[in-house]
Amino acid sequence: MDAVLVKQLRATSARVWPRIARALLLVALLLVVTGCTTRFLYNQLDWFITWRINSYFSLDKEQEERLRESVERNLEWVRVEKLPQFAELLRAADRDIATREVTSQQFDVHFQDMVGLWDDFLRHVVPDAAAFLSDLSPEQVEILIANLDDENEEFREEYSGDTLEKRLKRREKAIIKNTQRFTGRLNDEQKVLIRDYVSRLHDNSEEWLKGRRAWQLEFRELLLESPPQEQYAERLLAMSLDPNWMDSPDYRERVEENRWLMMELYAELFNGLEDKQAARLSRRLNRFADDFDGIAADAG
Repeated sequence: MDAVLVKQLRATSARVWPRIARALLLVALLLVVTGCTTRFLYNQLDWFITWRINSYFSLDKEQEERLRESVERNLEWVRVEKLPQFAELLRAADRDIATREVTSQQFDVHFQDMVGLWDDFLRHVVPDAAAFLSDLSPEQVEILIANLDDENEEFREEYSGDTLEKRLKRREKAIIKNTQRFTGRLNDEQKVLIRDYVSRLHDNSEEWLKGRRAWQLEFRELLLESPPQEQYAERLLAMSLDPNWMDSPDYRERVEENRWLMMELYAELFNGLEDKQAARLSRRLNRFADDFDGIAADAG
């Protein structure tokens, strides 16, 4: 699983309440795409998550303390229950890639396994997220929405503000950069392969931003209504597990076509790796898997 597929997972699996969930997802994802020592980064996550969430609205001391306790409790659950599963997912991907005959269907299996881990995480963390969000004042809710609007503008500039040619070039460079984190430097032929696949991807920037804003309107309504806790958690979980219910069938079809193009790209790319690149990829995947198992073993 590379960072590009991870980014796609985040885009299709969560629209926003996301500050707790998306931040906690760093447990499995940022560890893979950064050069930091895995255990060091993991041990800083409680601080990072609390700081990141606090940047969207100013919390009082009591709220911040409850948030920190919730983050630590959920990180401990992820450490014990999910890191070993993520480690096995990485090893399974390595075994398939090592055959040099991996298929897009096999990549899809690993992708769906990742989605399953994400959904398990949402089911676990949503009650705490609902309790935290229901404690926000109307003023804090409006500050959060205003900050999300500002973020939408940043996304608009990034995803749809430039020409199509510039967006494709930026996507191509991101795929190359993220792939090289695992394989080392790609050769010219491999870069041409990536460019060819990127040119065939649908540009869904405007529809994605439109869906994000629509989700946020529903999210704002839930925040302001602040129903009883059980109902709050049920609605938040439903919105989180199926964040795309408002998307048009045509848009969902284009997203799915893009997803399969990415699967096909990585199947073709990884099957054609040079021996040195393949060895480096295998070492990276297994190193992170071992690190995750080590962190899980340190629990308690």
